[in-house]
Amino acid sequence: MSGRILIVDDVATNRVILRAKLAAAYYDVIQAENGADAIAQARRGQPDLILLDVLMPDMTGYDVCRRLKADPATAHIPVIMVTSLFAASDRLEGLECGADDFLSKPINDLALFARVRNLMRAKFMLDELSLRDRTTSDLGLASVAEQAAELPPGRVMLVPPDQRTGRDWERSINQHSPLHCRIATTQDEVIAASADDLPDVYVIHTKLGGYTDGLRLVSYLRSRPKTRHVGIVLVVPEADQVKAAKGLDLGASDYIFDPVDGLELTARLNSQIRRKQISDRLRSNVTDTLRLAVQDPLTGLYNRRYAEQHMEKIAERARETGKGFALMVLDIDNFKRVNDGFGHAAGDQVLKEFARRIQENLRGVDLVSRLGGEEFLIAMPDTTEDQARSASERLRRVIEETPFCVDGLAGGLSVTVSVGVTLGNPDCVDIDHLIRQADTALYTSKSEGRNMVTLFNSAA
Repeated sequence: MSGRILIVDDVATNRVILRAKLAAAYYDVIQAENGADAIAQARRGQPDLILLDVLMPDMTGYDVCRRLKADPATAHIPVIMVTSLFAASDRLEGLECGADDFLSKPINDLALFARVRNLMRAKFMLDELSLRDRTTSDLGLASVAEQAAELPPGRVMLVPPDQRTGRDWERSINQHSPLHCRIATTQDEVIAASADDLPDVYVIHTKLGGYTDGLRLVSYLRSRPKTRHVGIVLVVPEADQVKAAKGLDLGASDYIFDPVDGLELTARLNSQIRRKQISDRLRSNVTDTLRLAVQDPLTGLYNRRYAEQHMEKIAERARETGKGFALMVLDIDNFKRVNDGFGHAAGDQVLKEFARRIQENLRGVDLVSRLGGEEFLIAMPDTTEDQARSASERLRRVIEETPFCVDGLAGGLSVTVSVGVTLGNPDCVDIDHLIRQADTALYTSKSEGRNMVTLFNSAA
């Protein structure tokens, strides 16, 4: 995994040593010798990770980190503090100003590279989601940056080695934060949680009760689709860098050494929860954008782009099963008169009600899409000629028989539809050709009086 790393240290020897280690692992390394230079380099070079010394002459690493995290241009860059300070209060100050981890001098190579890999993976994922979110914003939709000001209190599942330790963790967290905690002391309890009841973060001790290994549980949770994006803070025996590194490589988001400091654990949890909630919103925005890309915004039906792709799948199924399928093109009769006579708002009401009636009178497996304007397309897999005739006549009747409600028009508005139908079979699955046939049949319905169904006749 490659990436760009900014090393910030006022001692040239320290920078040279770190640069040599990282360059040997194929990272692109840039350097800064003080806080002001670090901020400028971060804005200009946009590194994927910053290794930041705490003690510098012009400003402390804490101050640099605060300024980086307060700047939208650099707030997303992970920061690892490099320090000779060992007090819990120093780590806490770093976490509270936005740092992702602490490494003590002299730097343990195993801890360094495990943490770098871990934070790089998270950074690249967020970069991809953020890029898609910017596209969403460009399309006129709300971006996560606009939504993320107020995030709800997080939910935490504590997975301790025993119930007593779990209660100690819970009490310690509750003293410092309104997080919602629950305790699970076995792997079965963790796995039993439903998709709707998942926490934002698990806190998992490497040593669990019975024969369960906390590292194995981390690996399991990361491999499961429903828990793949949940944060995991691993509790590791004091100074066991080997287990900490292994946990990060298996998928843990963060780690803390045992015995646990309540303030530090709470700070790490809050950091992971916020990252998880923002990632969820980014992911949700991406999903919504994809949905909007294939959905007609007025009627909620699929659009032509999706319909063409889906019809290819229906054709493939016909080849596999040997069964035929039907295509219908529907056009609301004299729709221009609705818009001209009653306004476009009335026309929109008709289109939405028309879409609803069609959907309610077809099978769940049938595709209903809006091609544009007042024209719609229906694809019905595993359908015979008799079934296609029956379905199209049923649709024609449900449109004609009940007036459409339009604001300001007592008694509603009478609407009819013309339909063109064609049949596909395992030997005739050219979708463009079939749509042209359905259009030809629709033209016949229109020219012969409207409010009728015409089945394409290849002999005509």
